[in-house]
Amino acid sequence: MTINVHKTAIQIEERLRLATDLSPKELQSAFSLTAKLRSQLIGIIHEQKHGDLWAENVNGKSSGKVVTLTISEPLPSMKELTASMQDYWLELIHAAIKTASTRQKLPYFDKSFVLIEIITPKYSDNLQLWDTSNRAINLIINNLKGIFFDDDNFEHMAFGVVGKWGGIGQTIIQIMPYERLREMAKI
Repeated sequence: MTINVHKTAIQIEERLRLATDLSPKELQSAFSLTAKLRSQLIGIIHEQKHGDLWAENVNGKSSGKVVTLTISEPLPSMKELTASMQDYWLELIHAAIKTASTRQKLPYFDKSFVLIEIITPKYSDNLQLWDTSNRAINLIINNLKGIFFDDDNFEHMAFGVVGKWGGIGQTIIQIMPYERLREMAKI
């Protein structure tokens, strides 16, 4: 696979050099190219098999009944989910699970509730990226099944997504028994 990050970096520089007072369209173009550059760099890192770099970007802990996986960036939108970005997030999720499992045996639930909290830095492009339903939620859910619950159908799990602004980007995933949701929501 040939990835030309230099070409993308030059395109970004050209967009930003065009004017000192960039129009919203020019800013959006530079932002899109920056996301492309990031994806390309992730692809190179993945291709060179440096997945161990992601360990510092994750944390996982288990209290026996609740597992909390923390990833130090917000979950991408579906349109940002290139093949390399998907591979990157799979590695992040599994690195966090591995961290949680080294500290305590992971629970397995007949029926679980998964709470996904996506914290996005302020001043992010919320018109284009912060539509909760357009986030890559399936990427998380599909990589928890078989580890914490049998399947992602309604008989084995339920999930919720919460978004909020913060100083840094993070995705916090909590996997717990379904009864906890029943207690919280009085279902």
